[in-house]
Amino acid sequence: MKRLKSALVALTAIAALAIASPVGAITYGQPDAGEHPYVGFMIFFDASEPGWFSCSGTLLDNDTFLTAGHCTSPVATDGAEDGTPGGNDVWVTFNSTDVLAGWPARADYPDEQSLYEARSAWLNDNPDYVKGLAIPDPLYDDFASFPVNHDVGVVQLDETVTMQTYGVLAPLGTADTMASVPSQRNNALVETVGYGIQSVQPKPMDETTRYKSTSRIVNVNGNISRGGNLHTLNNPSKIGGVGGSCFGDSGGPVFVNNTNQVLAVVSFGFSGTCHGADYSWRVDTQPSYDFILPFVDA
Repeated sequence: MKRLKSALVALTAIAALAIASPVGAITYGQPDAGEHPYVGFMIFFDASEPGWFSCSGTLLDNDTFLTAGHCTSPVATDGAEDGTPGGNDVWVTFNSTDVLAGWPARADYPDEQSLYEARSAWLNDNPDYVKGLAIPDPLYDDFASFPVNHDVGVVQLDETVTMQTYGVLAPLGTADTMASVPSQRNNALVETVGYGIQSVQPKPMDETTRYKSTSRIVNVNGNISRGGNLHTLNNPSKIGGVGGSCFGDSGGPVFVNNTNQVLAVVSFGFSGTCHGADYSWRVDTQPSYDFILPFVDA
């Protein structure tokens, strides 16, 4: 999830909330077990930190990877900031487990430059990873216009990845239709898929494995969600799904349950322990269509 601070102060309805946290991994979920092979893991270098960060995303055709804006905007170019919103220090894999097995350890290198060289070489030499170019939505402004975040981006892969099936954008207005009858809200199920932490307490559980979980739409017209965010539940429940997202799932897809239709990409939440509510940027809207579709093969 994306971490928000100052943007929340202006919203009196949520002023008591201290932070919103970037989302990472599936909570209360289970291994994906090959159900969504077109959901992948991405890792990128941000020269401004400097640091390495991971996200999730969805392959929409053989070279277009859909993810979050905050997973694409801070990406460096050849190890440095070049003044552009995106960059080429991003790599994607569709392996389902142990995606960082053999990853060069920070402790083995004396400085950030040598670490960057080792890790980028490891990724470039790894046949399971494809390098790409990260491109955020031009309207994405690092949550300065919260809650109208336009938190969506794509990675144009340098090599094609052929699959039998790809993810597809849900038809325009799908979330509105699913949430239109309040009495049927518990049946408005979605499925979130991604890589990352399975729980925060009592200690983080890093899996680097593709997980999935079901949840339900809470609303599409609240103080935050009406800006373009999909508000979904993140609590174990006998009705309305059993899970949600956490740290490391950013950019991962929120599907219409039991389909390959992407309603939204995981964006942010308010809980440091990944409970309560999730917010994802909707891609079943005209502004998202206008950004994404030019990249996708007709």
